[in-house]
Amino acid sequence: MNLTVVKAGLQSSIQAAPFRGLRKLAVPSGGAADGLSLALANRLVGRPLDAAAIEIALGPAEFRADRAMAVAVTGAPCQVQINGEEAEPHQTLHLEPGDVLAIGRVWAGCRVYLALSAAIEVPEVLGTRSTLIGAGFGGLEGRALADGDVLALGEDGDAVPALVTPPELQPFFGHGFVLRVVAGPESDRLALGMAALARKRWRVSSRSSRMGLKLQGTPLDLNSAAPIRSGAVFPGIIQCPPDGLPYLIGCEGQTTGGYPRIGQVIRADRHLIGQLAPNATMLLVPVQPDQAEQILHEKLKLWAEWLPGLALA
Repeated sequence: MNLTVVKAGLQSSIQAAPFRGLRKLAVPSGGAADGLSLALANRLVGRPLDAAAIEIALGPAEFRADRAMAVAVTGAPCQVQINGEEAEPHQTLHLEPGDVLAIGRVWAGCRVYLALSAAIEVPEVLGTRSTLIGAGFGGLEGRALADGDVLALGEDGDAVPALVTPPELQPFFGHGFVLRVVAGPESDRLALGMAALARKRWRVSSRSSRMGLKLQGTPLDLNSAAPIRSGAVFPGIIQCPPDGLPYLIGCEGQTTGGYPRIGQVIRADRHLIGQLAPNATMLLVPVQPDQAEQILHEKLKLWAEWLPGLALA
C-alpha cells in the first residue's frame, strides 16, 4: 500500500539522516535541512528520530493515503487540512484510505516536515534514505518529488498513540532569526574582526537553496580580498567573496571553497539554516568556542526527555 503525491509543491523530497563518511568522496552531508523539525515529526508517529520523511519547501503540497496510517506535520507554520477539515501540526494525525492531506503555503520559516508511521521504502544509499538532489542520487530516483509520484510504504509497527509536542518544545519560526557564530579560519580577513558581523542585519536573497544562501546587506570590509587556497567547508560555514556579501553554506553545499571562511554557525543553531526563506532577515552573533559547546549541551539537555538520543548535525 502506498502514499500518492497529489501536488508535490516546491522542491519536496525524501530526507532523513545525513550521508555518512562522505568527506573522503567530496560529497555533501545532505540530509534534512532542519534536523530538529524532522525529529519532532518522527517522534509523533513512532519512528526513529532520523527516519525518512518528506521535506516540503514553502508549500503548498497534497498527499493521498491509500491505506490507514498515522502522520505528523512539523516545521514552518502552515495550514494543515484533512479532506478540507482543519488539522493541527505538532500532533499525531490519523488518515484512512482515500484521505487527502493538504499542507498550505508557509506563513514564516521555510520547510515543513511530513512524517509517516510506515517506513518510506526507497533504497538506502551511504547509510541513509535521504535525497541529494544536486548529485542525483538517494531518495526517490535521486530527484525531487513530482505530481503523481507513488511512494511505497512498509508495514506499520505497533499502534501509534496520539501524541502532541509539548507546547514549550514547539519551535517558533518568524521572519527574523538570530544565529550564533564562532570565528572561522580566515576571520582575520575582517577589517573590524568578528564584531563586524554583529553590527549588521542580513537579508536572505532569492539565490538560496539547500546548497546555500547568499546574504544581502551592507558589505563587510575585508583587509584582503585575495583568494585563499581551496579548503574544506561544512554546513554552517560563512564564506566572504570579494564583494563583501557573505554566503552561508547549507546542508547540501560544496565540500571545498576558495573564499575566506570568516565564521561558522554553531552546531546548536545549525538546524535553523533550513528555515531561512528568501527575504528572511538575520543577525549573526559571535560567541566563543567554549560558549558554543555549553549552548549545545544545554539545548540537548532541554530536548533529552522528549527526543532521547537527539543528535544535532
